[in-house]
Amino acid sequence: MAQQIERLARFVAETRLEQVPKDVQQHAKLVVLDTIGVILAGASRPEVRGLRERLNATAGTGATIFAPGWPTSDPRTAALLNGIAGRSLELGEGNRYVSYQGAMQILPGLLSVGEWVRGTGRDMLAGLILGYDAGARLGAAMTTRPIAHQNGQTALLGAAAAGSRLRALNAADTSRAIRIAATLVLTPSYHNAVAGATALNVAGGMSGFVLGLAPDLALAGFTAQDDAIEEALSGLVGDGFDPANLLDQLGSRWEITRNWFRLRA
Repeated sequence: MAQQIERLARFVAETRLEQVPKDVQQHAKLVVLDTIGVILAGASRPEVRGLRERLNATAGTGATIFAPGWPTSDPRTAALLNGIAGRSLELGEGNRYVSYQGAMQILPGLLSVGEWVRGTGRDMLAGLILGYDAGARLGAAMTTRPIAHQNGQTALLGAAAAGSRLRALNAADTSRAIRIAATLVLTPSYHNAVAGATALNVAGGMSGFVLGLAPDLALAGFTAQDDAIEEALSGLVGDGFDPANLLDQLGSRWEITRNWFRLRA
């Protein structure tokens, strides 16, 4: 694995919330509120309601489904459902410099897994800021394929990083969890968007599912090839990967503050 990626994993694992400037934390809280609002609005979509009914019939408990009147579910199912709901309205935030809608693909998993492990708000906030940063930086280093949509791509790797941080994995295990997640990266097409194909929203929701899954795979002892991220982003789902600028201003330029908020669908 490139040393830049190893350093990025260490940054995610070892940066304390106190090291994140207060204005960055405040902006991240605004991202949280905006994202939860979009999830709640999207929860009323008919296909989202139908999926909740089907998946919750066999799901467990432990995490909140953000929809009026719905019981809890197991954390991975809740993360998937909440992520799909949030994606369904095309109102989630995005990064100004990278094709990357990190919050909607990271926050649902953080809320669900965080509730299950009884984490704190500070744990959630740190995971969001650091996981968002990791995914956006990987996205900037990747050359995207012309018709590839960003759902389930580097934001999914950012979600794995955020989940690792939430579960307090060390730097080596965080690196391994992100590399394991590289085997789960998706290939949705932008043609879904112009065709009105709502399956595109499932690809976004899967990032939250992976946030709960990848750290457990690492903790269970699963391994990944050393260059899993480079291979996936350069030749499988991406069309090139250059880590040379991956660490530019790391710890002083916070990607979550370089976002935009969508005012209309």
